[in-house]
Amino acid sequence: MSEITINDVSDCTKKLEAGIPKKEVSNAIEKAFLNLSGRANIKGFRKGKVPRKVLERYYGEELRNEVYTNLISDSYTNILSEKGMRPVGEPNITDININDDSEELTYKATLEVIPPIDLKDYKGIEVSINSRPVTDDLIDENIKRLLYQSATYEDVDRNAESGDYVVFDIEAFKDGESVPGTKGENQSLILGETQNEKLLDESVLGMKKGEEKEVDFQPPGSTGEDADQQKFIFKINLKSVKKANLPSLNDDFVNSLGSEMKTVDELRKQVEKDLNMSEEQQNRQQGITKLIEQLIEMHPFEVPPSLVRGEIEGRMKEVERRYQTENPDVQIGENQREDIRLKLKPEAEKRVQELILINRIRENEGISIGPEEIDLHIQETAQRYGMEVEKLKKRMAMTGSIESLISNLNFNKTINWLYDEAKIEIEIHNVHDNSHSDEENDQIKEG
Repeated sequence: MSEITINDVSDCTKKLEAGIPKKEVSNAIEKAFLNLSGRANIKGFRKGKVPRKVLERYYGEELRNEVYTNLISDSYTNILSEKGMRPVGEPNITDININDDSEELTYKATLEVIPPIDLKDYKGIEVSINSRPVTDDLIDENIKRLLYQSATYEDVDRNAESGDYVVFDIEAFKDGESVPGTKGENQSLILGETQNEKLLDESVLGMKKGEEKEVDFQPPGSTGEDADQQKFIFKINLKSVKKANLPSLNDDFVNSLGSEMKTVDELRKQVEKDLNMSEEQQNRQQGITKLIEQLIEMHPFEVPPSLVRGEIEGRMKEVERRYQTENPDVQIGENQREDIRLKLKPEAEKRVQELILINRIRENEGISIGPEEIDLHIQETAQRYGMEVEKLKKRMAMTGSIESLISNLNFNKTINWLYDEAKIEIEIHNVHDNSHSDEENDQIKEG
């Protein structure tokens, strides 16, 4: 066998040159013709009795190309395995050469690989989480939302105020063109709620029904010379303003909710319990996000371009789907597509880094999802969608989504393991809540 050469184009792209002994090629071709002779159906000949020359005339070139492809695939796969390289996708094979006077079939291949990662000490990473306490004000606000759900509303001909229920259309524009994925019709919110987007809340406050407003929006972190290029204009059309007439907070209201709770005190305790559970979940998600960010900072490495392109195109399809839903008669222009792809690239690269790094840690720790965990997830999914488990399994097998499911479950299991191994510090930040007036607070507390 000729000398194998592997040249680095980059950490992720390699050029390989190798050869396959001619005797191995000849044996593979003979075996292929032998298998073909038992299957070939050619008029005038019985199966298994077709002469080699006839097979050559009908299938020779196609068969040889298939043999070369299979041999080359086995060859570069074995070479990469011996070198500890992990290929990404299919290589670009060129310069296939097998001359009569040559002792080998030679070829060249350009391919992408997962770069090697020198794993650092990823156990016991220190993660600081900002958490807010579940205060009486927060409980009051959530109870107020329940009151709003049972409120009666009346149209008012005045400027929108805090506590009003408003309906509006909104869409972002840049350089006079609609920004895909930003159009929202008949959007609604209760003004003054703390979970509202601050700029949107402040923009709608004071508007009247039928009024339109343009609001400049500067994405967070956009500074310097490119700041103006990153600016958007949101157009808001206020369609209605309604005053909310809240019911009294008393035991009758609690009973009307149709739950096991019977008194205001029981409602407050349940709301507090739900808020604590939600805060714990948000803390964990915040911690996982920060943990992944630290892991990536600890392990800088180049990512295969083809994986990034695949991630971008997957996200691009979702953008197009949303855009078509909102603007069925408008097509995204090619310039817009390229602009969107450029904006999607940083997050796509980050996601590919996450997947590669977490999988490498998973392999290093021997973490793997078990059959019982897979079955449990499929059962829960089937129950959620009202499907029979076996039908869902067959559908997943047909679409190839079981492999994707296993990959996702392995990723999540490894992330949870890393989080449990981390040193978590929770910092409590008291946030003063001015989302509603003293009069409203009195109504909520006293009924």
